[in-house]
Amino acid sequence: MKRLLLSAIFILTMIIPSASFALPLVDAEIAVGGWLNSPSGFAGYNGDDLNLEDDLGYEAETSIMGRIRIELPFLLPNFTVMATSLSYDGDGKLANTFDFGNTDFTANMNFHSKLKLDHQDFALSFSLPLLNLATLGKLQADLGVNLRLLDLEASIEQDNIKESKSITIPIPMGYAYLRLEPIDGLAVEAEGRGLVIGDNSMKSFIGRLRYNIIGPLFVAGGYRLETIDINEEGIRINTEFRGPFIESGFKF
Repeated sequence: MKRLLLSAIFILTMIIPSASFALPLVDAEIAVGGWLNSPSGFAGYNGDDLNLEDDLGYEAETSIMGRIRIELPFLLPNFTVMATSLSYDGDGKLANTFDFGNTDFTANMNFHSKLKLDHQDFALSFSLPLLNLATLGKLQADLGVNLRLLDLEASIEQDNIKESKSITIPIPMGYAYLRLEPIDGLAVEAEGRGLVIGDNSMKSFIGRLRYNIIGPLFVAGGYRLETIDINEEGIRINTEFRGPFIESGFKF
């Protein structure tokens, strides 16, 4: 996914400036960066719940993330696309026998595990026009919907035994976006995505400070939090990923 993400961002970097110049009322932003995230919680597949840190040995990882935002005029919807490559692997050894995928794994014997939660977000939102007008463009707020495609894969391997499960889950979510730009070139942004249905929930929060260096080039940094609590096709995930990120990109 990392190679696909970088290739897509490169292609869109070539296309978006041309489209923006051809349509002067269209604002576009593209960025790529790294997110240093720390995992917590547990995961399991038709068996025992395993702690990500204590049982599986997962530590903080740097994940690639990229995003594209296109703002359209005349009460037309805005589009936001974001992709995140989120994966972990580690070695562990438990004092007791444990079950994963209806398979017993031996106690006091090393095993290797992997957990992937790559996801892509596609948001469609509308700005609150009166707020933008009343603040002379300094404050913007969007409300809309988001579709998340979650590519989930979990596996454990010990000696000659290996169990794995992979599924792709489409998840509809609510979406909110807020931007405060007190001076040209400096902006504070916040994004929120969320879904709660029964015992399943997924929430995403991003806070970002963006500064234009020169021309369309900008740098940004902030904090991101993802919580995932789902039970699908035997996979149980109750996890939290949080940490700072940095990114750079172009705004046209």
